[in-house]
Amino acid sequence: MSSTLELVGRGPITIDSALEEEKNVISLASYGPATDRFYQELWTHRSSMEALVRHHLALGKQDMCRVLPSHYWIRGSFNVCVFVQVKSGDSTRKVVFRSPMPHKLAEARYPGSIDEKLNSEVGAHIWIEENCPEIRAPHLFGFGMTDGRHVSHPFIVGPYTLLLST
Repeated sequence: MSSTLELVGRGPITIDSALEEEKNVISLASYGPATDRFYQELWTHRSSMEALVRHHLALGKQDMCRVLPSHYWIRGSFNVCVFVQVKSGDSTRKVVFRSPMPHKLAEARYPGSIDEKLNSEVGAHIWIEENCPEIRAPHLFGFGMTDGRHVSHPFIVGPYTLLLST
């Protein structure tokens, strides 16, 4: 048995110091393997992500859309941002497919927590876009919920960002 635990974003922690923590270290230790599994799940579903990006950006058959490998992705505390390269005519750009990490939101224990998070974030994002033009915010092209419902923004302009659920 190892005398240390690997923690995402913190590095290893000894068993003795884990006993002194006021956090649930067992839960923290589970995040690394769960994140690795989630990355693999996202990579497995990359063709679905590409199809969603095509839909939300109203791309034609001649346009190229490709999920970049996971070493390009960015992970925050609760989300993974998957970069997707889009080529349309002479233009090449990257868009972001942002997905909440179910294990960080306790979705298995509290079903609906992902949709609640997305509803709040989308609502706040739309309100800022409409009421605070002085605040630079990425353009929201579309979003989706865990039950398959999704919404595309009616105007495809501005910087390219997608906020979608898996």
